Amino acid sequence: MKNVIRVLRVFCIGLFFSAFTMGVAMAEEAKKPSAQPGWVVIEEDIYYVFDDEPSANFYNAHENFMKRDFKAAASELRKAAAFVKLESARATVDGKKLLVSSYHELDELAKKVENGTVTSVKDLESVFAKTHQALTKHYYLKAVEAEGEKNAKAAGHHLKSAVTQLEHGFSWAGHKLEAAALATVKEIRILSGRLIEGAGWVPDKIGSAIKWIGKEVEKLGNKIEGKE
Repeated sequence: MKNVIRVLRVFCIGLFFSAFTMGVAMAEEAKKPSAQPGWVVIEEDIYYVFDDEPSANFYNAHENFMKRDFKAAASELRKAAAFVKLESARATVDGKKLLVSSYHELDELAKKVENGTVTSVKDLESVFAKTHQALTKHYYLKAVEAEGEKNAKAAGHHLKSAVTQLEHGFSWAGHKLEAAALATVKEIRILSGRLIEGAGWVPDKIGSAIKWIGKEVEKLGNKIEGKE
């Protein structure tokens, strides 16, 4: 009889925890926003893995253009434009203006490439550099926003994305980052990784990283415009 009671007790406890776990899962699921028709809802942590976009599209477009496969090049440009438009939806007010402008520029470039009216690959490279600059500024502004909210994890993601876009931008602009700048980029990546992993709030380091990126993105803009 005692064994039966013990088995029933274990069963009831197991049933309770199963119900509790299911309840927590359902509660968490209920917190998630529902997608409207024509929209897709994605968790931010999953979205962050695309922080290197749209660099692959740009390299593919460049390669296809050199091969005179203008249709394929235009397709890659439209993919890049779609990412930029997607990113603009979560941008700050100032960041959104830059990204919307980049989206239209990429879309227009895709049309011209497909029609065969773009004669120089430099025209593509210039737009690529400007797009990466806009994305760098966007992530920089998001990092500033995260700093104000003292959100260490978000700050880490945005700092990581910003330096990644910055490197691509300088590359397409025909300027390599100097050794000191590359060392700073490495330090920011290490800091970003620690913040993402939950190291906690480190105001001095986060502030210094944001300040440095702010100066570099302006420097990139000057190089694109031929001021430096």
